[in-house]
Amino acid sequence: MEYDFKLDLNVENNSHTQIVRRIPPGSRVLELGCATGYMSEYLRREMGCYVVGVEYDRAMANKAKSACDRVIVGDVQKPNWLKRLGDERFDIITCADILEHLREPISLLKALPGLLLEGGRLIASVPNGAHAALRLELLEGRFTYEDTGLLDRTHLHLFTYHSLRELFVRGGFRVDELSYTFHDMADSAVESRLNRLGFEASERGLALFHTPEAAAFQFIVSAVPDASAAAGDFPALSEKPMESSLEVYRNLLEELHQAGTTAATRLEMIEERDKLLEQQQEHLTLLHDLRDQHTAQIESLSKTIAELQQEAAEKNVLRQELQQLDRQLSAAYAEVGHMTAEATRYRQSLKDVTNSRGWRGYMALTTPLRLWRSALPQVKSYIKEPGLFTSRIAELKHKDDGGNWRSILKHLFTDTSPTYNYSLWIDEVEPVGVPTAKGVLTLSNHAESPLISILMPVYNVAETWLRAAIESVLKQGYRHWELCIADDASTKPHIKRVLREYAARYKQIKVIYREKNGHIAAATNSALSLATGDYVGLMDHDDVLTPYALFFVAQEIILHPQAELIYSDEDKLNSEGVRFDHYFKPDFNPDLMRSHNMICHFGVYRRELVEKVGGIREDFDGAQDYDLALRCLRELDVRRQVRHIPWILYHWRAIPESTASGADAKSYAIEAAIRAVEDDLKAREIDAEVTESELIPGMIRVRYGLPKRLPLVSIIIPTRNGESLLRQCMESIKSKTAYSNYEILVVDNQSDDAKTLDYLRQLSNISNITVVRYDKPFNFSAINNYACEMAKGELFCFMNDDIEIINDDWLGEMVSHALRPEIGAVGAKLWYPDGRLQHGGVVLGLGGVAGHAMKYSTSADKGYMGRSVLIQNYTAVTAACLLLRREVFDTVSGFDSDNLAVAFNDVDLCIRIYQKGYYNLWTPYAEMIHHESASRGAEDTPDKQRRFTLEAEYMLDKYGPLLERDPAYNPNLTRCGEDFSLNWKGVVDGDDR
Repeated sequence: MEYDFKLDLNVENNSHTQIVRRIPPGSRVLELGCATGYMSEYLRREMGCYVVGVEYDRAMANKAKSACDRVIVGDVQKPNWLKRLGDERFDIITCADILEHLREPISLLKALPGLLLEGGRLIASVPNGAHAALRLELLEGRFTYEDTGLLDRTHLHLFTYHSLRELFVRGGFRVDELSYTFHDMADSAVESRLNRLGFEASERGLALFHTPEAAAFQFIVSAVPDASAAAGDFPALSEKPMESSLEVYRNLLEELHQAGTTAATRLEMIEERDKLLEQQQEHLTLLHDLRDQHTAQIESLSKTIAELQQEAAEKNVLRQELQQLDRQLSAAYAEVGHMTAEATRYRQSLKDVTNSRGWRGYMALTTPLRLWRSALPQVKSYIKEPGLFTSRIAELKHKDDGGNWRSILKHLFTDTSPTYNYSLWIDEVEPVGVPTAKGVLTLSNHAESPLISILMPVYNVAETWLRAAIESVLKQGYRHWELCIADDASTKPHIKRVLREYAARYKQIKVIYREKNGHIAAATNSALSLATGDYVGLMDHDDVLTPYALFFVAQEIILHPQAELIYSDEDKLNSEGVRFDHYFKPDFNPDLMRSHNMICHFGVYRRELVEKVGGIREDFDGAQDYDLALRCLRELDVRRQVRHIPWILYHWRAIPESTASGADAKSYAIEAAIRAVEDDLKAREIDAEVTESELIPGMIRVRYGLPKRLPLVSIIIPTRNGESLLRQCMESIKSKTAYSNYEILVVDNQSDDAKTLDYLRQLSNISNITVVRYDKPFNFSAINNYACEMAKGELFCFMNDDIEIINDDWLGEMVSHALRPEIGAVGAKLWYPDGRLQHGGVVLGLGGVAGHAMKYSTSADKGYMGRSVLIQNYTAVTAACLLLRREVFDTVSGFDSDNLAVAFNDVDLCIRIYQKGYYNLWTPYAEMIHHESASRGAEDTPDKQRRFTLEAEYMLDKYGPLLERDPAYNPNLTRCGEDFSLNWKGVVDGDDR
């Protein structure tokens, strides 16, 4: 195809304009494919350039002679024209839309470097073979060649961005500037063509047709000779030049304005024609839609019929299986009934015996012997291991706040607490999963094995403990470590002697001697200055690492390279070396972290993270590691970048001069901890008050502020024939709720008791109470979902009718947590009427599906590591009293009324909330008495037991792995009881341990 254009440099979105803009005035220019000389004339006349043109078409070449200094008639694909150039060389060679017409464009490119002067360059324009219009044609199954444009029938090549890069690299050029003209198709045009093909024009799909590669109409390339150029040197396409886009549209508008007067006389005819066409198109579209609807209905009905047939067949098989199971279950229930009757008779006989005068006399006479027999195992263990005796006394003194000897002696020989059995657990259970020598060697040789720097500040520690600490690092099976020690100007002479001895013997031990005592934070920073490792671990000068500590840390880093902070479980060592007071921690628990430093030891941080937050702050001595952890956590995605290793990797030295010996060993520690939490909350812009916990010394309570405008809370209470319980519940809410903005929805589930109905009528006359009727069989999930539809509150509080409020601030406390954006469900502390704990949070997997944490413990018991008196996160809490924001409830679509009508619906709700990224929370500062399930009754009939079994199986099928490894619990603790005692069945190998 022969081209003859008129040059219009007022249009920026034009390849000729773009080429001319890149030619310096006065240049020597070789124009390949000069056509009639329309561009040559401008270069020569307006820019003072010397121009030689090469043109294949003789007629066009004749026209170009007046525009060029010289014109060569020749085919650039043949070498003859090169000879006619002689020794002429040029500053610029232009190839305006000719490379795509050549059989061997690479051969031409390879011939051009020799025609350029030093510093000369090639400027070319090439049509884009991946333009949006061509992409749509290919999707439509068309590829229509035309007289002009992208699919000019004379084009032998189509170049995309990627093939253009290959063309110039192979041709011996390095492209240092890549621009383009563009034609950006309208969304409506793209959408219309996609819809005709049956594709949905989504926002993301439309965006693909507006990328630079799709909008580019012609590429403008500026390149210099470089035989060593590589594909990676090729410039990226920039975003569409919007200034040019505006220029195009301004030009179009001007042309349209000029043509407007001419078109006015035809406007009415065109509008009339368009109306007729639109009507015909609407009719045609309607017919197409009807056809598509009928086709879709036929396909849907056919699919439904097939599914129903399959479902009927499966149900028939299930029906037969259920009938068989039902017969077996009925037989089992009959046997249970018989055995229950037998057991009742035996219990009565036993009661008769134990109430007899002879039995009571026998018991009185044998009491000393029985006490001795019960204490004998403990006595034997103390004789066998004297250190256990002293550590047991120390532990009991610590738990009893210093020494009620009557209580200590009572428990010394009779207590069977989990800690008492710890030495036996260490011998029998802990070795399971300890890495083999081969495993340690393999990990040490791993290509990604990290270097771990242990930071150890030292000051006047006893030589025995200092050597033990250093030796515990030297005994590590994993060898990629360095020990960075900072002596904080110790005054005892043995410190420097010991440190110099070890530093001289081991290259992995680095020591810095501070001239002035700066306390632990300053000394730790000095140790940090020596570190070169990828990660740093914090270690006190008298503590001990387990031999496999660094192995497990390195393994965790390799398995989870995104980890920024790693921590482990820990325990204590007494002066005889006996281990006690284990702390098997949960996975990272943000609210437990604000109650005390749950990370503590062994804490390992990515070194870059520690340096980013400014290292250890010296004005937080006593809680310097707590402050460091809080500042690091602010920088992290904690669910992804904080890892917990459920192994004891660190032993605290519990001696009088150590922090592990008690909360009073450093009196300033709690004050520093409070300041650290205050500073963290301030940095996060959270309104809260931080104090020492009134429930347990040395721990922290955070009180979160409430907004000035208290949000409305809808308290939802299902009930049935429970007048006395409901009355007690309602009166306790009224008399013991300081929070003022609440409404109550009492949901009556088919009550037929006269007293209950009369009381409900009385309640319905109270302004902030609404009585709702739910006239269907009991379904806890459906009842609460139904009530939520009528509730007006921003928050929902689900409450059983057998709840009795204890403290006035219960609702304010729960609301203050529920309003926090990261919190999902909030649970309360529930007591049995006899004063024992009923709900301290829900632990997944206890007894199968879930159970209540520390159930049956007394009010004096602080729970495992204070967990029955500390605000913390649990994966689930009970709906006997559960509060959450409406938006959270709606996000997970409420309770599952289809699969969990009675049991586990609260656990399921909480798990789904947790899986959405929220944290559920339990607070000990909202206290109530729970007369558990008094209104619903026990699972005491075959139907109820069958339903319970099905609901339990549903939970096990849906959440199996999560129930086996609750992130709010620890696999070293039992799932056979609620008391957080040790797991004697061993733990799972690998990442779960």
